[in-house]
Amino acid sequence: MKKYKLMPSLVLLSGLFILIFMISCSKEGPAGPTGPAGPAGPKGDSNSGTVIYSGWLDVPYKPDTVHRIGGKIDTIGYFAIIDAPKLTLDLLSTAEVKVYLNTSNPSDPVIYSLPYVGTSGLNIQVSVSKQKIQLYANGNMSTFTNNGIKYQQYRYMIVPGNVQARSAASVNWSDYASVKLYLGLND
Repeated sequence: MKKYKLMPSLVLLSGLFILIFMISCSKEGPAGPTGPAGPAGPKGDSNSGTVIYSGWLDVPYKPDTVHRIGGKIDTIGYFAIIDAPKLTLDLLSTAEVKVYLNTSNPSDPVIYSLPYVGTSGLNIQVSVSKQKIQLYANGNMSTFTNNGIKYQQYRYMIVPGNVQARSAASVNWSDYASVKLYLGLND
């Protein structure tokens, strides 16, 4: 009979021993002295990650014409050139260049990302080269003023790449509101 009374005590004692053993174990050892600092890394590019953007610009389009037999001149489209002095040859190979069009006015903006192909048939294309952004449209999309208020102004953004194949928070670069929020831009 004494054997049976001893067995629960042994089970209780071994359970207590296992519990104490588990509590006393930790994943971290005692704190030791901190090692020396590692060598400094290479100096980064000062322009890397700096977004270059314009204010809202007035952009005049010019007609793209062809001369026909008999002296007739036909307009086949419209083109505009935006000066972008900070758009270097190096940025052309590493940066994202976006152009936006505010089809309304500054106090009530309606902003589209270019290139644009509308259901109405309107088409605006963008090409970039060193220090220039060229726009080509099948309609005259020049900035104009009505009752002292400007309409159809343009803005560009140059987003330099700083690390190839970087996995950063994704942003929809075609959505102006998302880009503005992501970059913390003010109008």
